[in-house]
Amino acid sequence: MPSSWHGGERCLSGTAAVIVVEVVAVLAGSMAAIWLITSAVRTVVMPRPERVWLTWVSFELARRGSMAVARRLRSPSQRHRVLGAFAPIVLIALPLVWSAGLIASFTAIYWGLGVGSSSDSIGLSGSSLTTLGFVSAPSFTVRVVAIIQAHIGIAVVALMISFLPTIYGAFSRREIAVGRLTTRAGQPPDPVVFITRLVAVDRLRHVDERWSSWEDWFDELGETHTTFPALVYFRSARPGKSWLASAEVALDTAAILRATDLTPDVAEADPMINSGYSALQGIADFYGIRMPPDRAEDADLTVTRADFDLLLAELAAGSVVIDVAPDDAWQSYRAWRVHYDDAVQGLRTRIGDLPSHWERRRSRRDDEHSTPPR
Repeated sequence: MPSSWHGGERCLSGTAAVIVVEVVAVLAGSMAAIWLITSAVRTVVMPRPERVWLTWVSFELARRGSMAVARRLRSPSQRHRVLGAFAPIVLIALPLVWSAGLIASFTAIYWGLGVGSSSDSIGLSGSSLTTLGFVSAPSFTVRVVAIIQAHIGIAVVALMISFLPTIYGAFSRREIAVGRLTTRAGQPPDPVVFITRLVAVDRLRHVDERWSSWEDWFDELGETHTTFPALVYFRSARPGKSWLASAEVALDTAAILRATDLTPDVAEADPMINSGYSALQGIADFYGIRMPPDRAEDADLTVTRADFDLLLAELAAGSVVIDVAPDDAWQSYRAWRVHYDDAVQGLRTRIGDLPSHWERRRSRRDDEHSTPPR
């Protein structure tokens, strides 16, 4: 067989291999671009609680890094700044991640379509993401793909322009309620402060008005913090404020008032507590925080009977008269607390939140016992 035939076969096989590689590059780039576009749309547009892998990994890596740094800091204000910075930074960085991924994806497509070298493909992809005409396309097919890429780039920018105000609006409404609670319950908030202030101004009979507004707040919290999970990591401007601490104090205050019969009218308290623990359970479930589906009322809680007795003593010291027996009050309170105890504790660990008012109360008690008498 003539040697020229062997050379022709090698040439044909080499050409076929190049064609296969180019087809694979176009298909891989197209699939990657579709995956990135889908990730962006699911993150920004889809109104349902859904884990988007790229978004989830971005926030999780940033969260773990920030938590590692925060654990090395002694100052609460420094820890607050570190933990409060990563969520906005990741949110702003996500469009850059999507854009970089789209540039890489379309680089593979352009190379597979025969634009030229890798550098030529990168240049065309980068110039086509948000603009057209900076680098000319060599063929009609490539020009069509460049136009599609430009529209995708503009769409990503438009998504973020509409997304950021939505996030800020939900954050602002959440923080307004948090601020109102701290003016009534202290900073950081505490049920004892809240109840003693209500008693001092004789406003216990009107407390149902507050429960109605907090029920609305919990309903929105459950919807926004699963539809836009990044909100969970957005912290209040001041170290003494926290959406999770406020949620716990609101629920605990209502449960304590119910348990001690300090308010005769409970028409709004029960729906508010139900709405509150449902919202927190939904958020915790989104993050994979384990919660037994049917916890028994005698299950262990993070709040002990000694903690509750200490709270009752502080209420009595604040001129709050309680006629219910402590045993009955404790059983009633724990019957409510069991519904949200796991969710609150799990979320507090995940976001590195403020210590609960129960933890602060224990610390004060331990400090008093450890202080030597004069």
